[in-house]
Amino acid sequence: MMRDQRIGSILALDCGTVLTKAILLDQVEGSFHFVARGAALTTTGSPWRDVALGIQHAIEQVEDITGRVLLDDARRLIIPQRGGITGVDACVAVSSAAPPLRVVLAGLVPELSLSVAQRAVSGTYALVEDLIVQDPRRKMSEEEQIRVVLQRRPDVLCVVGGTDGGAVLPVLELVETLALACSMLPEGERPQIFFAGNTALRQKVVDLVGGQAAVRSVDNVLPTPTLENPVGLQNELEGFYRQKQLSQLPGGEILYRWLNVPLMPVSESFARHIQYLWYLDESPKGTLGIEVGAANTLVTAVFGGEPAVTVKAGMGSVYGVERLLEQQGVETLLRWMPVPFKPEQVQSVLHYRALWPSSVPQEAEELWLEQSIVREVIREAIRAARPAWRPGKAQPYSQLTPLFDPILVGGGALAAAPRPGQLALMVLDAVEPIGISTLLLDIHGLAPVLGAVAILKPLAAVEVVDNGGLVNLATVIAPVGPARKGDVILRIRVHYEKGGSLDVEVAHGSLEVLPLPAGEEAVLELRPRGRIDIGLGPGRGGKRRVRGGLVGLIVDARGRPLQLPADPYARMAQVQQWLWDVGG
Repeated sequence: MMRDQRIGSILALDCGTVLTKAILLDQVEGSFHFVARGAALTTTGSPWRDVALGIQHAIEQVEDITGRVLLDDARRLIIPQRGGITGVDACVAVSSAAPPLRVVLAGLVPELSLSVAQRAVSGTYALVEDLIVQDPRRKMSEEEQIRVVLQRRPDVLCVVGGTDGGAVLPVLELVETLALACSMLPEGERPQIFFAGNTALRQKVVDLVGGQAAVRSVDNVLPTPTLENPVGLQNELEGFYRQKQLSQLPGGEILYRWLNVPLMPVSESFARHIQYLWYLDESPKGTLGIEVGAANTLVTAVFGGEPAVTVKAGMGSVYGVERLLEQQGVETLLRWMPVPFKPEQVQSVLHYRALWPSSVPQEAEELWLEQSIVREVIREAIRAARPAWRPGKAQPYSQLTPLFDPILVGGGALAAAPRPGQLALMVLDAVEPIGISTLLLDIHGLAPVLGAVAILKPLAAVEVVDNGGLVNLATVIAPVGPARKGDVILRIRVHYEKGGSLDVEVAHGSLEVLPLPAGEEAVLELRPRGRIDIGLGPGRGGKRRVRGGLVGLIVDARGRPLQLPADPYARMAQVQQWLWDVGG
């Protein structure tokens, strides 16, 4: 690896499901800045089946923007930099383009070890295709268990069950049945088995499988009835994803020769960056990062410096929405529409977007539907993520979102919102933050790569953020507590740094935007009424210095959890009013 002090310019590549981005970071007046970004269609699928083509096209865009020569005549990256205008000193890459692992979970009790295993899978690029339950109450016969394996043909079989020193016979019977199922598959299609159950049975499990499939033992996901340990299984799944999927990207041989650090999953790099944001303040609150891709949605929450990573694999702004609708119904999308829209129109738009994933909405109705999809995908990802969160004092109300500051959001569907108010409203509706939060927008798509950059050159990742790599979208105040609609629940005095002040009374049920331009600061005097909580405790007020953003200062007094009118016409009118309130 190149020595840290010799790196003056870095090319960061992000190979996504639909788009591949090339990002140039370089030193300007002795400090690292974001310089340029190029984007091209990802070329891992037919007819190209060569990831390098999309990468080269994206790099060519950076060349056109900067006038810098990055590729030689053979279309290879020029490393190291020559003369200040040719090549770069280093290259890193992250990817979410590889398909997720297909996983079948097998265990004893769904509410115990199987639920922990599901959380382990949710932190990786993997999809749980099915569950096999060895529980007499579930009445799943051996034939049914075998049929699941033969029909699903998973990449991975995760077997759990029994605390350490606990259940023996049911676990061994389960393993014996799964070994038989694996023996019925062609040798090249047999799954990798990870055994994460009773550690006393490891050797017996290996003996029972008897070479019918590859088997590895990992830490028990539930070593005691009160101690959960999903980390070992999650790490094994991450390593297997790198080995089986990520390292097998078609045409990746060219890319691998350019890299100064191994190709990294986007989830890992993104989590590292969100963890860094928490360490900037080491706040008692959490830090939340959300990245909505075309086929995957990432949620990383950091509490006390420890990241909890969730990958909603196979569900993004373009792909996987049908699965969401199967679970919750089309009304879950239509409830966010400000105009009438028929269910059959939803299916038509989803089908078109799957065929042309890089297309942009042509009509206002299509835009509202895309933004409804983003809301629900984020909400679903957060629902999946919450069981792994350990917020401690950052969660004063068990049924509401923990206290987060900042909240970073990114991804094409978010960053491409025509108006910043629309973007802010999507985030507020999806996350439902409480207290005082800063919304940050990753408008250039830097967050997914900066974790990988930090491994190579930590100072570069820090300075790019400090030099405006992330954009302040808004400061949000979201009071919670008992009140009737229309009651004044909060009084705010805004002291602007450049002079002047503004007094505001906030009514319960309202959504207001107060002027605070990007780059400017103000001191807020906050005086809640009664038991209203602005994140400082019920009824407690105080002062807070805040920074402006693209939208300004948002006071979201709609209450938590959000309540939408049951009547469809009243609901559409309410959604439209919220859009007007935020300038959307």
